[in-house]
Amino acid sequence: METNEKKIVNEKPAVSAGLNIVIIVGTIIFPIVGIATGYTYYRKDHPDMKTAGKRWLMLGIIIFLVNILLVSIMR
Repeated sequence: METNEKKIVNEKPAVSAGLNIVIIVGTIIFPIVGIATGYTYYRKDHPDMKTAGKRWLMLGIIIFLVNILLVSIMR
């Protein structure tokens, strides 16, 4: 049982915290970044990658819609 626990502890995460932060900040600045990377990661077979991709895709779409709303309000 100890070897299984050590394997889990030593495994690298599928999506690193640094990559997650970079994609989120990039998505806030350029929503297409989140949409493109989110779609790419959502199509992967790994469940952690799929979850991250879904999160980035949703954030990208939300930020894109907010940008459209803000532009239409400013007119």
